[in-house]
Amino acid sequence: MLDRFWRFAQFFSYPVWNGLSLIWRGLVVLVLLPALAQGQNFEGYRATTLDVVIDEWNGTTKNDGPGVSISTPQKIKFVARMREGPKVCSNAALESVLMMLDWADLLKRVSITHCFALTSVSGRVVVAYVQDVLVPGLQTDAKIGQPVDIYADFLAFEVNADRSRNAPIMFVSRFEPR
Repeated sequence: MLDRFWRFAQFFSYPVWNGLSLIWRGLVVLVLLPALAQGQNFEGYRATTLDVVIDEWNGTTKNDGPGVSISTPQKIKFVARMREGPKVCSNAALESVLMMLDWADLLKRVSITHCFALTSVSGRVVVAYVQDVLVPGLQTDAKIGQPVDIYADFLAFEVNADRSRNAPIMFVSRFEPR
């Protein structure tokens, strides 16, 4: 009789323990989810200003004709004012630069179909690409005319015949309103 009871108890306790194990695993995932969601490491970004980046590249490309000067990708952090909110834009120039850098698959992994305008400390206006995942936060958290910490990947520099229109080609990976 005791043997039948034991088999009966084992039959019902297995799903309970299995279920508790699944609940325990689910709780562990929920606790670790914020750390996993922040997958990018934002250390190693060079602190600079947008004006310094533009001046450096104007000096580097002073003897070049109009076109795009590709650089070794640089992670930069700077403060700028948001001039315009994010808008859908063509990413053809970014796609071309990424293909030249052999990063063509990046746009398959990360959606970048928006741009927004920034103003440097000296008043230079630059349009930067922004990851689509950041657009809702930019629209709600960052205010037009207010300073924003920008973490960007600088990829290339567009050189124009009118040197005042030279601009970096970069995409924003993170922002922090001030």
